[in-house]
Amino acid sequence: MPGPARAARRWGADPLAPFLLLAVGALAAAAYGHVLTWAMIGGLAGYTLSGSV
Repeated sequence: MPGPARAARRWGADPLAPFLLLAVGALAAAAYGHVLTWAMIGGLAGYTLSGSV
């Protein structure tokens, strides 16, 4: 197996990898939390006003 593929496989099997991915996702969600909140509120308002409830 070539060097880069072996390194990627070793990194993917590292127990720290899921933690790092979750940490990056949490930081991204925190940074765009206000946008996500208004998108959810807008979607729920549209759903309610459309008579689907």
